[in-house]
Amino acid sequence: MKNLFLFILASLFSFNSYSQNADSIRALADAAVNAVKWDIQKAEKGTLMFLDIPYQRDNSDSIEYLTLTVAKNKSDPRPAFISIIIPNNVVQANGIFVKFSKTVKKNGQWAMEMEKGNPVRVKFERCNDETCTARIINGYVSEEDGKQQDIFQKFLNFDHVLFLFIYPDGTHKSVAVPLFSFQEQYKSLD
Repeated sequence: MKNLFLFILASLFSFNSYSQNADSIRALADAAVNAVKWDIQKAEKGTLMFLDIPYQRDNSDSIEYLTLTVAKNKSDPRPAFISIIIPNNVVQANGIFVKFSKTVKKNGQWAMEMEKGNPVRVKFERCNDETCTARIINGYVSEEDGKQQDIFQKFLNFDHVLFLFIYPDGTHKSVAVPLFSFQEQYKSLD
């Protein structure tokens, strides 16, 4: 049953390949960097990076937000935590699933390629009347089998991160976030 559930999740994350020439891919990447700028708040001890990603649930007129927060202490190259905040109208026991992708060239065409393996499940740390929050401490997620996934390193090495959550009626939502601007902006932090 668990393997079937993971197979379904992996299938939900699948992207259709697309092809474009190198100039249009570069233009799209530049637009993504400029369109998805993280808000940065610096303090004496460190920095907070914030990003609100609007998305719309299928068959809904309202806009909801996925909020990412990255906290970095000045003395540590790794983040203290990465938090993911979404509305609480999801199946809270499932948490949120995370998967990464890269843009690769295959047979002369550019395509999106998902990372190998199953998505990583991040359990919610807390849910209140409005939101659910999942936190990734020091950039690592411990999986059920005890292995640790370095989510922060994937933020630095992949082109996109995808977040998937499931609603009580069985529908799901996948929100993709380009990582180009994160990679640029994180380098500049103290």
